[in-house]
Amino acid sequence: MTAYVVIDKSYLQGASSNEISNMASSHGLLMIEALLYELIKAESPNRAKLFSKFPAKERPFELVPNAGTLFRKEISENRSCGLPSEYIRRIDHSTTQLYRDPKYVITEKPELANALTVHREVIQVDTDQLVLMIADIPKLFPELASVPPADRQTFREAAELKICSNVDFVRARATKLVVESPYFVGSSPPTVDKTWITFRWFQVNALFALDLWFKYPQGLESVGGDKLKERLRHDALDAQYLILGLLEGAFACNENKLCRWWGMLNPEGKLYRVPPPSLAVV
Repeated sequence: MTAYVVIDKSYLQGASSNEISNMASSHGLLMIEALLYELIKAESPNRAKLFSKFPAKERPFELVPNAGTLFRKEISENRSCGLPSEYIRRIDHSTTQLYRDPKYVITEKPELANALTVHREVIQVDTDQLVLMIADIPKLFPELASVPPADRQTFREAAELKICSNVDFVRARATKLVVESPYFVGSSPPTVDKTWITFRWFQVNALFALDLWFKYPQGLESVGGDKLKERLRHDALDAQYLILGLLEGAFACNENKLCRWWGMLNPEGKLYRVPPPSLAVV
């Protein structure tokens, strides 16, 4: 049975082609749709550089749906969606080979233009949901309202720990998400646990929302601007990678914050990071 690992953009950017090929020799590499479209729309030289890191074989990686697709399936069937690797989309990789060429120009065909439009809309929905979660942080953690500045870090760490380890706290809110969804048609209450993407979705989005709530204590409205919009979009994408990695139980990532949260959310899982460069001997 093939062991799969979800690979995120930070790992792909930081790892060498040899490191990725070594991983691919013992694992199937899973790329979520969001990452594929992020790579496709990159500038040609950067796109070619990243695609060239994948091993030159018939199926250099396997494509899996974004979290939203699994989220809807789970809620409509009132049971865990299972592993992302159960939803591999057998795409034609002949185009993948073309993406390795920095001179290759992607023709804006109607189907590609439509796919990119859908991708932007999906990420915008995820971003909007993250913004709503930020607004809910004071409701989730009412004790934060009276925290003196000197104790903010201590309370932040306590809130993170609660999100990552208090199963009852997470289950209650994930269950609420399920039963209040328009996709829910179950006749019995859902038995949500860590195998549900809804459970992991709440945990990951709550962590990102908490992080942003502390970063912008005066509220997002006081900041605004394109820089904040890009930060929110970046976090929404990172949340996708982490959610799917948690479900699969294996994650290749090189971003410190995500790796720290992984250790809190799934200490038994497999995390792959780019080894730090060796210190030069003087």
